[in-house]
Amino acid sequence: MESQSGSAPRPPAEPNEPPPPPRLRVTKGSPWRIDKGRRTKWSTPEFLSANAVEVRQIGDPVLHAVAKKPRLARPELEALVARMFASMVVARGIGIAAPQIGVPLRVAIMDVDEAGIVAVDPKIEWTSDTVEETSEGCLSVRGLYGMLERPVAARMGATDVAGKKFTATGEEFGAQCMLHETDHLSGTLYVDRLKSREDLHPVEPEEEASVSA
Repeated sequence: MESQSGSAPRPPAEPNEPPPPPRLRVTKGSPWRIDKGRRTKWSTPEFLSANAVEVRQIGDPVLHAVAKKPRLARPELEALVARMFASMVVARGIGIAAPQIGVPLRVAIMDVDEAGIVAVDPKIEWTSDTVEETSEGCLSVRGLYGMLERPVAARMGATDVAGKKFTATGEEFGAQCMLHETDHLSGTLYVDRLKSREDLHPVEPEEEASVSA
C-alpha cells in the first residue's frame, strides 16, 4: 500500500504531550516482527540492491488470483519477508503483499507507523460499522488514486513466521492498510472496489511519494 497523503506521517505531538497511539498495533500475542534491528539492516543500500524486486502492476495474473496458505519453513518465510520489505522500501510504501512481488502466498507486511507487522494467512475478524471515505493508492496501480469507503476500525487474526497466533487492530489509516493488504491476498485490488474506474485520478508528481500499499 502506498503511504497516504494527509494520513501519514502524523504531525508531531505537542511538547510535553505523549505521542498518539499507533494506528496499527498488535493487541494479543507477541509475534515475530520487523523490529528496529531488522529495519535498519533491511534498509541499507546494499540490502535493497540485493533483495528488492519490481512490484507487479495491475493486469499481472498473480495480482488477480487468490493466494495460497504458505507451506514454507521459517528460514524461507523470513527470506520472503526480507524481499518483500526491501521491495516496499524501494517503492516507498507502508504495506505490501507477497503477490505484489510475484509470490502467490498469503503473506503481508503492514507497516503503518512502523508497526512492522508480518501476517501469515491473515483473516479479518471484525470491522466497524462506521466507514469513512478517503484517498487510497496502491504500489501495483502506480500514478493513480481513488476515493474509497473503508471501515474506520478493523481487527485481524494471523500467525507470524514462527507459526505463533496473534491479533492486530487497526484504526483509521491502520485499518485501511490492513484491509488493503488482506484484499491483495484474495486477488482484489482497491480499484475493484471503486464504483467506477472513472473515480480514479492521477497523482501529481510532487504527491506521488506521499500517496501509496
